[in-house]
Amino acid sequence: MIIIPDIHGRNFWKETVKEIKDEEIIFLGDYVDPYFLFEDVEPQEGLSTLSEVIAFKKAHPNNVTLLLGNHDLSYVSDYIVKCRHDDKNHDKIRKLILNNMDLFNIAHEKRIENKTYLFSHAGIIPIWLEQNEFAIGKIKAGHEAEELNKLFHSGNLYQALGDISAYRGGNQESGSCIWADIDEHFDYVQSPNAKIYFDVYQIFGHSLQLSGRPIITEYFACLDCRHAFRLNDRGALIKIIVQ
Repeated sequence: MIIIPDIHGRNFWKETVKEIKDEEIIFLGDYVDPYFLFEDVEPQEGLSTLSEVIAFKKAHPNNVTLLLGNHDLSYVSDYIVKCRHDDKNHDKIRKLILNNMDLFNIAHEKRIENKTYLFSHAGIIPIWLEQNEFAIGKIKAGHEAEELNKLFHSGNLYQALGDISAYRGGNQESGSCIWADIDEHFDYVQSPNAKIYFDVYQIFGHSLQLSGRPIITEYFACLDCRHAFRLNDRGALIKIIVQ
């Protein structure tokens, strides 16, 4: 399985998938809004990247999974705070996402041997699910991807997705699965009341690692480091080096 973390208009994903035909590929979201202030990627390249990713999904419908991130969803819902937002191309990006919404999800899971690998843009912290039980209902452990995707496509998840904690300048106890910061995950698993499911391993992006190295722990992996990864049949994450 190939994992493509946050793209933000970059091209590294193209070389990664160039020779891949039938292998499963998952994109973790954030296709738009390049870091144009310190990377050589122009804002409009986010729009072209999003268009190319959608075309790639349509060409490989059975083995490509597309997730959405906070940057993508900020063009769709006012509940999602804007960040490096491409105002010039807002309408085009919004239309492109809305016209292809059936191609996207919020979460995904894959079972390898005795462990479930749970994918989302920023990781799912149980506190976030608990603080939104009144609005979205109680999400059963082990069914997060299925139930969150249903809620998302029914239009009933947007407000909860907008949750941002103090780690990112918000006022909620926990950030959502498109906003949770890497430090939230560290602090949560170290807290005495943490609900740890040892047969579930989370893989996400969102928190940029300027070092170019991923953060891989016993409980989760943050892969937002401008590189693609392979999740092999033994559950190991391996950085893909493109020649």
